[in-house]
Amino acid sequence: MCRRRSGGALEPWREVRALRHRSGLNGLGQLQYGWDPACVRSRSRASRLGCSLRNVVRVLLLSSLWPPAVLGGAELHAAQLAERLVDAGHEVGVVTYGSPGERVIAQVPSKPYPLQEFASQPASKRALMHLRDVWNPDTASILEKAISDFAPDVVHSHTVQGMSAVALTRPGKMQIPHVHTLHDYWLLCQRTSMVQRDGTACTSSCRGCAAITAVRERQIRGNAPDVVLGVSKAVTAEHERLEWASGRLRILYNPVESPPEPRPVRDVGAPVFGYLGQLAAYKGVGTLLSAFKAADIRGSRLLVGGRGPLLSEVQSAGAAPSGAAPSSAAPSGAAPSGAAPSGGGVEALGWVGGDTKEQFFNEIDCLVVPSEWSDPAPIVLNEARARGIPVIGAEAGGIPELISPKASALLFPSRDSGALSDRLRMFAAAPADYTAPPELAPLDWAGHLEGLMTAYRDAGAR
Repeated sequence: MCRRRSGGALEPWREVRALRHRSGLNGLGQLQYGWDPACVRSRSRASRLGCSLRNVVRVLLLSSLWPPAVLGGAELHAAQLAERLVDAGHEVGVVTYGSPGERVIAQVPSKPYPLQEFASQPASKRALMHLRDVWNPDTASILEKAISDFAPDVVHSHTVQGMSAVALTRPGKMQIPHVHTLHDYWLLCQRTSMVQRDGTACTSSCRGCAAITAVRERQIRGNAPDVVLGVSKAVTAEHERLEWASGRLRILYNPVESPPEPRPVRDVGAPVFGYLGQLAAYKGVGTLLSAFKAADIRGSRLLVGGRGPLLSEVQSAGAAPSGAAPSSAAPSGAAPSGAAPSGGGVEALGWVGGDTKEQFFNEIDCLVVPSEWSDPAPIVLNEARARGIPVIGAEAGGIPELISPKASALLFPSRDSGALSDRLRMFAAAPADYTAPPELAPLDWAGHLEGLMTAYRDAGAR
């Protein structure tokens, strides 16, 4: 196996790097997965490539959160990636920000409270987290020890909120190949979303975020990740403003995974629309509720899955009229205590996951993704496409890139409640016009892993 020698000194690694520069070799193989003179001696690009691809790769993943602690799709993707890499015969370790879980080998303490509790904290405590996110001294020692102990061939970072820019520079300082995936806007915005506290999307960087971006750029510049992957064209384009990222950025879409079972064929009468995600203003939940009410489609229903600050608004929109029987059509077991099924067309399901998520997808005819921020790549779009579920999506972030071309006519201007009402009625009038067969597009897991291996090779070539 092409692997760096474990233990104290990194001198053999530096010698290989120096040899690469002297000989003009591009480093594919010997720098990507570690140190092996056989790889260095080979003048054939194909043979060096084969050497790297035939061997086990030790991948150290960095992710602030890790299941069961989940706030969004990034940590779910990272956990799924870990399983896919292991299934492919590779070795995986994980470093998190205070989140225990399978394959986690080290945790940077989450201070002064768990990251997943950030949104519920008062302003003073949120400020403490922001300060620690600029420079976290714990990250350096813990990550350095994890790298030394695990001896990875490559570090692959995902969301690192709370661990600070140290998480993005320590691998470079230790001369470890490093790939970073952009799931959000943490490098550009202290809230990671380019959304203001009141839920309004930012049209430009505020002074605070601009200052933090400048600080992070200075911190990262000398030891930046070798390759930076964006999960959509939209999020990649936003990061082109970072000087250190020049020449390192590329697009690698999140993989679309086949559902466990084919979705039952539905006879669409009165349509059932669905929303799945955080119940927050920047997700467009308020706009969706208004648009659904205004569309006034006879017999239609809106299933709303998720938790968040707008749960009470969703429940109010679905309050059953006096004397009406509660609906029994919500996915069985999906509505936790406090969620309110309704007879008024809108059903608040609460948290939906696991088996109840499949029940949710089986129940709806059309998914609505009304985001009012530059949503990089909602995982739910991939899930819908793999099941042949048409999507009404906002023209925001990576959403237009990820929906089926057949549903492109259902795109609407973000925040435009009237336009969304129109798209709801369009679908209700002719569902078949916007429904495509299930497809693993734009990328399946095999294609995603191939792209990752290319990124890992290229990281080692620098």
